[in-house]
Amino acid sequence: MPVLPLLLAAFALKPTLDQAPVITGNCNPSRVHFTGHIRADAPGPVKYTWVRSDKPSTATFTLNFTSPGSLPVTYDWLLKGPADGWVVLQVVSPEAVNSGKVRFRVKCK
Repeated sequence: MPVLPLLLAAFALKPTLDQAPVITGNCNPSRVHFTGHIRADAPGPVKYTWVRSDKPSTATFTLNFTSPGSLPVTYDWLLKGPADGWVVLQVVSPEAVNSGKVRFRVKCK
């Protein structure tokens, strides 16, 4: 009897951030608002976090996909002065993948 190889289906994920965060406020504070989405090709939980240029991520969030598709994500960063930085949307499970850096600059008048 021939032995058939075991095939495991890959759970494809694609985190994406919009390239231009919305910056509001007067530098006391300013709000940098990031928007994006995570696309999954199968149902199931997806855990993700936000990585910032000034510190490692601490909180993990979960999206529960009931079917393949895309779900929105948002993140706000409050700053009290001029700043340059970046944010990465990082999926941590069921596989590690990220959006790449989205940079921003807050200028104060």
